[in-house]
Parts: sequence; structure tokens; C-alpha cells
Amino acid sequence: MRRTYISPEFDYKTVHGTFNMKEEATLLGSKMLEVEDSISIGNQNLVYYQTLDREQIDISIESALTPVSYSSSSDKRINHTLVIDDSQPSSQKDSKTRYILTIDLRTILINFLFATLKTYRTFEGVKNIMTKNKDVDFAIKEYIAKNVIDRYSLEKVELYLNYVDIQSQNVLRFNNVWAGYTDVNSGRTAISPDVLISENYQQKKIETQTEFDESRTIVTFNQEEKSGEFCFDYTYKIFYKKI
Repeated sequence: MRRTYISPEFDYKTVHGTFNMKEEATLLGSKMLEVEDSISIGNQNLVYYQTLDREQIDISIESALTPVSYSSSSDKRINHTLVIDDSQPSSQKDSKTRYILTIDLRTILINFLFATLKTYRTFEGVKNIMTKNKDVDFAIKEYIAKNVIDRYSLEKVELYLNYVDIQSQNVLRFNNVWAGYTDVNSGRTAISPDVLISENYQQKKIETQTEFDESRTIVTFNQEEKSGEFCFDYTYKIFYKKI
């Protein structure tokens, strides 16, 4: 072969396909994760196994290690705020108080999908070194953000309340506690979410306002029992549908 003495401008190297977590469409089709037609995030607990480096390689070895547990109830508790509406008149605040519940939808959905993929070992065999940031968990969440999130649309949010008599239980006013959680100040433990998430406790009269990108939603509601006599335990459930 005749030598040209022309230096190549590019150096071609093979890389793992997992370096790019964005699914690209091709003429003959491309692989795509199959997702459920609907998702409800209530009180699920998901458990999965992995190595100490967070990789999923061999279940027979990883099952001997401490499993990782994901609680959707705990995740929802962390990713929301509940405050009294300061714009309401004092007369309403002293009676049937209006509250504002702000939910971080995007974070909760990503965390739930991540735990689901880890539980079903969807990315089994992918090692940290095979990802762009050398972190398989980061790569999975990147995959979810780039390929899965946009395939779901918020359908509705359901709110559940259990009213607690302040006088009979010696509880402070406005001492509202997340379901199944123990308030550090009062020591009061709220009703279990397994019991609370039922039609008997559902708050029917709520208003919701969701961001255009569905990153968060704001739920406004009035306490049906007088706040001078009752506080409440609460939780919520999020419903999504596939687009």
C-alpha cells in the first residue's frame, strides 16, 4: 500500500453505548423501555439488591448484602410542604383553616421510577466504568429524565386526612402530622398510611394548580373540622397516565 504521509485528524475509539443515555430513533426503529400504562404512587415499599458500588451484576452474590429499601411514603413526605395560607382572613384561619400543599412531582416520579428499575434490575450488567460519569445510579436517573418522564402525564392527586381531637388527646393546635410519622416536638404518631389511604378519609374538596412542565403542583384545601378543636394526619396519592 502506498503511504500518503497525511496525518489522520481524528482518533477513533470504541466506547460503551451506555455513555449516551438518550435513546435515538433510527430508520429501522430503536430500543425503548416498556412502561406501564398508568402509575399510582401511594404507599409502596420497593426493595432491591446491589453491590457496594451500587452496580447490579450477580443477584446470587448481592442477595447476601444488605438490601436497599425505597419508601414512596417517606419520599413524598420529604418532597412536599404544607403551610397555612397567609392570605386568608383571621376569621377563617381560626375556624376552617385553608392550607397550601406544594408537591415536587418531578423528584418523586424520578425517584419512584429509579427504584422500580433497580428492583426489576433493568440495567443489570452495567458497571460504573461503562457510564459517562462513572456512576451507574446517575446514569439511570439521566435515562429516566431523558426518555421516560415525558411519556407520563399527571392525571390527578388525591388527598387524605384523618382529623384528631385536640382536647381529648392533649395535642397542640395546627399540629398536623404526616401519616405514619412521629412528630419530634409533640411525640404524636399519626395514623398509618396503609389505613389512611382509603375512600373514607379522602378529602374531596381540593383545588390543584400544576406547573406547565408538571414539575410541581399546588393543592389548596380547607380543613372541614374547626381548627380550634381538631388537627389532622395527612398523606396524598399521585396518579400518572402514559401519553
